[in-house]
Amino acid sequence: MAGFSERAGRRDPRRDRWTLGVLLPLVFTIPIPARSATRIITLSPALAEMVFDVGAGRDLVGTVRFSRHPARAEEVPRVGDAFSLDLSRILFLHPTEILAWKGGTSPAAIDDLRRLHLKVVSLGANRLRGVARELVSVGRLTGHVDQAEQAARAFQMALARIKRATPDPTPIRVFYEIARSPLDTIGRSQIISRAIRICGGRNIFAGINEMAFPVSLTAVLERNPQVIIVGRARSVRFWERFVELSAVRHGAVDVIRPGLLAQATPRMLRGIQMLCRDLALTRLSRSTRLNSAHHTQGVRGGAPRVWAQSSSAPPSALSVTRAMTKRRSESRFR
Repeated sequence: MAGFSERAGRRDPRRDRWTLGVLLPLVFTIPIPARSATRIITLSPALAEMVFDVGAGRDLVGTVRFSRHPARAEEVPRVGDAFSLDLSRILFLHPTEILAWKGGTSPAAIDDLRRLHLKVVSLGANRLRGVARELVSVGRLTGHVDQAEQAARAFQMALARIKRATPDPTPIRVFYEIARSPLDTIGRSQIISRAIRICGGRNIFAGINEMAFPVSLTAVLERNPQVIIVGRARSVRFWERFVELSAVRHGAVDVIRPGLLAQATPRMLRGIQMLCRDLALTRLSRSTRLNSAHHTQGVRGGAPRVWAQSSSAPPSALSVTRAMTKRRSESRFR
């Protein structure tokens, strides 16, 4: 509803009061559906996904735009998006619990829902270890504690395996592109930045303690990332123009579907595994080039050669380069 949209960053209090005045009496006249004792509405795609993760998908009666995982989430009625909620539709669905996105759902929208006597709980992990905690919270709210605790343990064990498999050498410089026009990226407090650190990387904008923000192309070029992560193949073509970047010279502009890293759910583990694999390939390629250069200097003298870019590179360097090319040419959208 237009009165509850913050798309332009402004609200009309008179319109809000009028709309609430019309809707509030409906709270006591809309019949309560008898199909399910628990009726959940989620206000973020990640929370909708978690409801299914804990086995409460049948109780999900409403969610927001872009809730696509698992496939059954596509069938759930929409009640708005990140900017605007359809309060009349929410009332009609008569939820027993509304799960709001902590840090994403606007406080004004939450206040509007509570003024309509709706129960709202704010959830959302900004740390990887918080994903397991939020699974348990969703399980308790929906009456699926056992399955939620099982899912939380599985997540913790899988994350621990990833951490154990990742070395702790000199960090690889990483740039993560959210969008290209304008050019947006992530800061230290974003959960993706923490995933980069687990994989032995360093977000080149980790010095900024914000979730997301615009940056200039010049700022990226100055920081010279060794790996660039994008969400779409067309962004790869954009970055390939800047051959002065280490990531471009060594074929380390990689595509990882945004939903695999941006959603703080157990599915994020798959995105982290892809990220760790990409950083490991870059680290291996760098080590091979350095070893080859050192060997060349020691035996023949002269300036070191970048074997990964040379057709006359030793077989070991060529095998690494071919492995990287093959791996990074595979589709990352399956």
